[in-house]
Amino acid sequence: MSERRIHVVGTAQVAKSPDFVVLNLILNACNPDYSSAMKIAAQQVEILRETLVEAGFSPENLKTVAFNVDSKYEREDFRDGNAKKSRETFVGFDCRHDLALSFDFDAQKLDFALSAVKNCLSQPKISVVFTLKDPATLSDKLLKAAARDAQRKAKILCAASGVKLGNLLEIRYQPTVFDAKNEILVGANENSAFNFRPNDLIASDSADFLWEIE
Repeated sequence: MSERRIHVVGTAQVAKSPDFVVLNLILNACNPDYSSAMKIAAQQVEILRETLVEAGFSPENLKTVAFNVDSKYEREDFRDGNAKKSRETFVGFDCRHDLALSFDFDAQKLDFALSAVKNCLSQPKISVVFTLKDPATLSDKLLKAAARDAQRKAKILCAASGVKLGNLLEIRYQPTVFDAKNEILVGANENSAFNFRPNDLIASDSADFLWEIE
């Protein structure tokens, strides 16, 4: 086997229009009584679900991502004689419910969903995530492009050096976790007509290739 080798890193970058939307919705309920806090939290979800059904969505479209209950305290300043002190006062049990509404990207459908949620009595915090329904297709495209890039570079380098590219000996690749998405926070005073035009999603990847040199 020849000891002469060439090591090349193939890189690729792909831009793709998002085809999937996730509305992240956060509900908060707080009450000094635990049972009351849980009851309010349940009512908030039910109202939100009913609102989305009226907007044309299936109840199954709304999924729970996380649910957490914490004791909430507020710091209070007071005077003890001439000394200024502070103490934590129990406010109540704070229920945070994170939910997600997912669907294929359609500008009109997204506008319906956002308008409905913003007018919902539950008043959830909203963020919109534009992403891909099947990220694996983007990953496959990147790997093929990275392999072509590496071979092109290797041939150019060999030709410029007066040698010939030989057999491929090794490929080293560290899988990349793709998190290609655009996220937009929707403020409380946002206009009712949203008309979002999301940017293309940009993803990149690379792999190491080792060839013989003849």
